[in-house]
Amino acid sequence: MKFSLVFIALLNLSKKTQAFGLSSSAIFPIHHSRYKSTLKSSATSNDVSNVQNNIEPRSRAVQIQYSPTSLKHLEAVELKADYSRPWTMAKTIAISGAFVLGALFFSLGSYASTEILKLDTDQPGILTGGVGIGLGWYLFGGGQVMEDEKKITDKNGGYDAKLVADRPGRLYTVLEDLNKINEQFEVIRKDHSQNALDKALKYIHLVHGEDYAMLLKAKCDETDRPVRFNPFYARTLIDQHSYDAAVNAFSDWMDSIDSALKSKPCFALSRPPGHHACRQKGMGGCLFNNAAISAFYALDQQGVKNVAILDIDAHHGNGIAHCVQEDSRIRYCSIHEGKDKDGQNAFIEQRIPEDNPRTQDTNDVGPLKNLKNINLKSGTSWEGYQQALVTEAIPFLKENNPDLLIVSAGFDALTSDWSSGLMLEPCDYRSIGEELKKSFGNKVAFGLEGGYSFQNHALSEAIIAFCGAWDSE
Repeated sequence: MKFSLVFIALLNLSKKTQAFGLSSSAIFPIHHSRYKSTLKSSATSNDVSNVQNNIEPRSRAVQIQYSPTSLKHLEAVELKADYSRPWTMAKTIAISGAFVLGALFFSLGSYASTEILKLDTDQPGILTGGVGIGLGWYLFGGGQVMEDEKKITDKNGGYDAKLVADRPGRLYTVLEDLNKINEQFEVIRKDHSQNALDKALKYIHLVHGEDYAMLLKAKCDETDRPVRFNPFYARTLIDQHSYDAAVNAFSDWMDSIDSALKSKPCFALSRPPGHHACRQKGMGGCLFNNAAISAFYALDQQGVKNVAILDIDAHHGNGIAHCVQEDSRIRYCSIHEGKDKDGQNAFIEQRIPEDNPRTQDTNDVGPLKNLKNINLKSGTSWEGYQQALVTEAIPFLKENNPDLLIVSAGFDALTSDWSSGLMLEPCDYRSIGEELKKSFGNKVAFGLEGGYSFQNHALSEAIIAFCGAWDSE
């Protein structure tokens, strides 16, 4: 299974016109000195000037807020002295052997399929390619590499820092780029008061339960380095800062709600993300479900009777669907990359029905029919995305006359983002914002979910473009 997922990921990367290869944003960290003295910036002046050239400064129509604790979550994965698996010559040889045999077996399988068996499919080639990768890995010493690394991962909870997607570098890069164009947005650093954090916890407990929140706090308190929160979810890591970061992140989302209800859009530049977190289970790198909790918080505010949530992350927001499925005042729509031909998405973690009952199937509308899934094919660009947004998502969300729109703003549908096969460009996110402003006005709250193409500044450009749709005329 490991090798098949690797093979699927490689095929997905091959479709990207701006793929990073070995310098993928999800693999190698970027460090920024402006926001933390122990980290050094690797963004060049040319990189920053490119961002400035692509964005036309306008008025400060949208506030962007972040908490310093968001920069602390999993900070060890950005440091040289992390606890990840080493990159050795033995691993290089094993991976090279896997690629060589994988390519050879793929070619042989494809030839046999099309030339000998006369089949009109490349599935035999993909199958034999996967077998070749696995065989090459073991023939060239992969088994010993795994044994050597197990001695390390047994000590750190079984993670590889080089493969952690949600890392502090995402926010450092965005904040640095925003600082360069500060004429356009008001960027607010928020140190939340204890009263604000207590208020945030009240709503976190309402959705997730106090037991789950206390379990997360206990696990964070007992570690001094990144570890798996749950052994079944390898990509969901926590460290000693994660609980505080997660509570502060939701507090940022609450401020975004308060601002939006005054017709002043506000973007919560927060992490960890939330849309995969179910009621009693953190997964997909998510701990508390910020968007879902925000919806319940908004419904407690004067004049708010109905709320809509739009999830534009490239992956299905299973956690949001789970948390809001039993409240008819909330409508949730997710626009995401659909399943591959085998009925799976290689970047979504395993689904355990009792923890995570909602699926990304189009017919999964929830017990109250307040959920909608829109599955897009890999390779979908703005034309196809716009059609789904305008003809399906927005009409569904407007059916219950929402007093507020909450946007789970993931930016991993970018062409340059390794984690999906969707093909949006940064400027397309301004078009998304313009469609939302046209339909919902200024009573829109946003918060960051996914989006990992940060080293080439595509994430920054997309966020700036999206928020720029609310620029005053």
